[in-house]
Amino acid sequence: MNIKLEQAKTADFPEIYELIKEFTVFQKTPEKFKLSLSQMLADEQSIHALVVRDSEMAIGFSTYYFGYSSWSGKHLYLDDIYIKEAYRGQGIGAQIMNNLEEIAHHHQCRSMRWLVSKWNEEAIRFYKKRGASIDATEYTCQLDF
Repeated sequence: MNIKLEQAKTADFPEIYELIKEFTVFQKTPEKFKLSLSQMLADEQSIHALVVRDSEMAIGFSTYYFGYSSWSGKHLYLDDIYIKEAYRGQGIGAQIMNNLEEIAHHHQCRSMRWLVSKWNEEAIRFYKKRGASIDATEYTCQLDF
């Protein structure tokens, strides 16, 4: 295995797009997937992503952005993290999280934030092991346009 983690480039978007589709199936919500590859390419200036490769094949990704909380200041928001099933349990998720933490520190963020599905016990254990607190008191709200 030749695992490589790097900042995604526009040329990586088609493979990341396919991984995002896989992720929606893993999340049991493929009907919520509304993104097109052309939209992703048009939005390239807004996309911050990491891509994980085994040799030349993309096997995982993470998307993130920066936000500001009126309670705690600037943060890095981890939008999605996904690794193909055959590659899980090999420390790749930890590498991604370490890289994101470095990015957050570099950009003077005070914290990292993300969501985790209630049913995804494996991910919850992974995040808790890293020292994350998981707040179950709020609901995610979304208004689509």
